[in-house]
Amino acid sequence: MSGNMNMRFAGFRCLVAAGILAAMAGCSTGTLLDDVDTLWGAPSTAEIEEAEARAAAVEAKVPVQLVRSVEMGRTRDGFLITAFGTAPGLGYALPALRPRRDGAPAADGYIEYDFVAVAPAEGLNLPVGTTQSRAIRADLPVTLAQLQGARGLRVLALNGGVEMAF
Repeated sequence: MSGNMNMRFAGFRCLVAAGILAAMAGCSTGTLLDDVDTLWGAPSTAEIEEAEARAAAVEAKVPVQLVRSVEMGRTRDGFLITAFGTAPGLGYALPALRPRRDGAPAADGYIEYDFVAVAPAEGLNLPVGTTQSRAIRADLPVTLAQLQGARGLRVLALNGGVEMAF
């Protein structure tokens, strides 16, 4: 009886292995659009235009209104700079700290970052909102080598900025 059970289990394992191999053989190694094209046909013109508009919006990030505070914490590979600020209105997304001068320190030894975010689409007509509802945060991991020779860091927005000395 146990020999018959082992044969059934071995047959089941072969079926599972064959199913996994068949699934892997049909996988694409290209981009997400390649996978979509493989599975459901080519993307429509509207989908392509939407993807291009999204990419352009990410490239056209605008400064946030105000930097409230900056923190720096230790990580395994270096440091994490965290900036807290206020966006000009509701709907701002994908906040980031963009280094000036490719991350090289300014004449005073401070590394400067612009606190930026993607503005909402023009047709949304979102209200300005309260200061608390417009709170925004950006994190940037940096290595010790990127901070070498710097006296501190400065995060800038539309209305001033905050600096932190090392």
